[in-house]
Amino acid sequence: MEQALTVHFDDDPVRFTPEGKVSVLDAIRALTQSCHPGHVWKSLKEEHPEILDHCENYRFQKGQWLPVMDKEGLEMLWVLLIDYVGKSDFLCSDRVAI
Repeated sequence: MEQALTVHFDDDPVRFTPEGKVSVLDAIRALTQSCHPGHVWKSLKEEHPEILDHCENYRFQKGQWLPVMDKEGLEMLWVLLIDYVGKSDFLCSDRVAI
């Protein structure tokens, strides 16, 4: 059985499944430097439910089930996150957005 992979972008760990799907919350945190990736994800799902077509739940190392997405979903996420980068309520005060 293959193990999940964690890649660090600066200091942000981003987990990938053995199949190459990325943890949604990790990706949001790393791409936006948000302290509240769950809030961003909730908003994205409500405003763009089509992104869920690229998602499923995955359990990383016997932890809780977390949303992961495929390459197409990550590309869609990247485009959609541009709107969130400027929203101060989703960002950490001590981190700089991209």
